Amino acid sequence: MDADLTTPKPSPAGVCVGLDSSWSLGAALKALDGDDSASIPFLVRLLENPSSRFALPGSIDLYRHDCLHLLLGKGFSLDDEAFVVGFSMGNDPATHWLHLVIFRFFSLLLYPKPYRFSWEHFGAFRKGFALGRSLPVTNLNRLDFRSREDQTLASLRAAIGLK
Repeated sequence: MDADLTTPKPSPAGVCVGLDSSWSLGAALKALDGDDSASIPFLVRLLENPSSRFALPGSIDLYRHDCLHLLLGKGFSLDDEAFVVGFSMGNDPATHWLHLVIFRFFSLLLYPKPYRFSWEHFGAFRKGFALGRSLPVTNLNRLDFRSREDQTLASLRAAIGLK
């Protein structure tokens, strides 16, 4: 089912909660210290920004990407980034094995540092991908989070099937 948050679903085990779940999404976003869109390198935007004609499935704008960081309770280490990108790709039903090969090639060999992944980061990527695939709600990369900024992180997590 596409991003429909009307029916809460049970949570998969092992999800990192992160910030205080009683915070609203809007308040948590204001407290977040993520990257500015101008600082994102061209190759990263080429594959991960939905406005790129070469964007891979799961591509997501920076605002929604930050929302996923908060909902998944992830920080900004490369492992956390790998998990969030894996989650976004896994949550998009259009993601095919070839997209994963393309992403792995670019993120291992061509992404500039500090955005370049190593083989060790793909453990977190695979976990994020599996979690994204396991949720009953798909295409969270296209969800209108702006209209939900007054909701708590806990209620949003419950609505998408996270604890």
